[in-house]
Amino acid sequence: MYEFMYECDELGLELKCFFEYEPAEVGAVEYESGLKLEPDYPEVWTLVSVFLPNSSVDLSGVLHPDVIFRIEQDAPVYFEGMRGGDSYD
Repeated sequence: MYEFMYECDELGLELKCFFEYEPAEVGAVEYESGLKLEPDYPEVWTLVSVFLPNSSVDLSGVLHPDVIFRIEQDAPVYFEGMRGGDSYD
């Protein structure tokens, strides 16, 4: 689980967000011909839960889908900056 404090301008709140991470995968390629046997998959950050700081109530079920979309779009940028080129695993 990865944690990200998201400043939500739409709600005027800071939200504590928890994510699951699936790394990118490169599909298999046939050795001799170079033919792609499996597709490539990009990395995926999935929002699991959202809390107000110092709260135990999960807000992910009541947030507007557009807010969730923006949080999930901002997560890779945030974690890439935190990672500094190292792997998440």
